[in-house]
Amino acid sequence: MKIDKFLVAVTISIFLLAGLFNLAYEIYAGLDIDFSLYGLVPAGFLGWATFYAKGGGKDAVTSGIPANMSGILWGVVIVLIWNHIFSFNLVGAFVAVAVGAGAMCFQAHLKWFGFIPGAFIGASTFFALGARIEGDVLFPAIIGLIMGVLLGYVSEVFAKSIHKKISA
Repeated sequence: MKIDKFLVAVTISIFLLAGLFNLAYEIYAGLDIDFSLYGLVPAGFLGWATFYAKGGGKDAVTSGIPANMSGILWGVVIVLIWNHIFSFNLVGAFVAVAVGAGAMCFQAHLKWFGFIPGAFIGASTFFALGARIEGDVLFPAIIGLIMGVLLGYVSEVFAKSIHKKISA
């Protein structure tokens, strides 16, 4: 097995940043503040995944965040259709998910929303955190995904710096 020095640098970068991200959340959660961010860390990791799935760089930030946010929006639309039009019945599940999933693909015609996996990651984050159209689900999903994409960018920049040092 050949060791890739850049992958080692990414490993070190993410090792440190992911640990600090989780530690910061745990400290925040221990403060007993009324503004709950329960689910922030998993949402953050999904945002981080968005960044690397897009291939990194500034483009991953400028296309990953809008795609993630649109996915949350489509998740909300799915819940609204399923609940308010179909009262959570089986046909409603089919129609609501079909509309939302189709829309996440169709919106890729628009440059800012062209990263289809990012939209699906955003919707999945919303559903994983409870699929309720309430602040205790929406805020951690939105904040976590944005933080995760930005942490992806920081981890890449940090990894490039480490790589430069270990390659010299």
